[in-house]
Amino acid sequence: MQATSLWGNLPGQQAATETYESEFRWGPAGQGQITGGTIYSGAADSGNSPTFELRRGLLLGQRTADGAWNVYAPSSTDGSEVACGVLLTGLRMQDVFSGVNTGKFWGILVGGPVKAATLLNLDNQARAAMAARFQFDDPPNLAGNQWFPWKRFQTKTANYQVTVGDNFTVFDNTGAGAEVDFTLPPIQNGLSFGFRDVVNFILKVISSEGGNIIALNNATASSVAFSTASQMIGGMFRVYSNQLGTKWIVENSSAGAAAVTVA
Repeated sequence: MQATSLWGNLPGQQAATETYESEFRWGPAGQGQITGGTIYSGAADSGNSPTFELRRGLLLGQRTADGAWNVYAPSSTDGSEVACGVLLTGLRMQDVFSGVNTGKFWGILVGGPVKAATLLNLDNQARAAMAARFQFDDPPNLAGNQWFPWKRFQTKTANYQVTVGDNFTVFDNTGAGAEVDFTLPPIQNGLSFGFRDVVNFILKVISSEGGNIIALNNATASSVAFSTASQMIGGMFRVYSNQLGTKWIVENSSAGAAAVTVA
């Protein structure tokens, strides 16, 4: 059964329920990659009133827990902090009878030419995440940092098991009151993670297999850490797997001469 809040309106022109003045696609009609997907019941458009009315051109990300699409927000931690889709048309999330927000199955643009100026919630972090599938219409010198290697940033204040789903994530320990240990996922090729120490506590990265980290003067390390007094804050390293998926390689990218402890 289809339901609409327009049913029973008086004849004649009524107030607009949705406008399509801001076209966000360019190029030949129909060009682009489209998929169907579940829109998360809690999705809200903070820039619209009411917020349960999602506008077309709104950037979306996928929740890691259930694969549902949510409104992109760089501060999210549910997976929607990675922009990877655009809402094709406006969508009302609130049921017209119950007044309760419900999940919807809707069309999502996941690739193709798009107009940067008319996409909603677009920022440089979103550009970087979308660069592989979307073609922006603005000149290359204005297109933002599409080369940026990281897709999201996460803060952890307790020990954390890194997953393959965290690929291309930078972790930090902002707000931690003690050492934070990150355990890498089972090694495979194509994985890359960043780790930044921003408090005066140890930040350690541990191999799940042990003995397969290449660090300074050690090709069989099991862990690396920032643990030297007065050389922890600002410590940063990138850890990525080799092409065979057999070794973790550590690159020190610290702000200054932060010492890396190898074990």
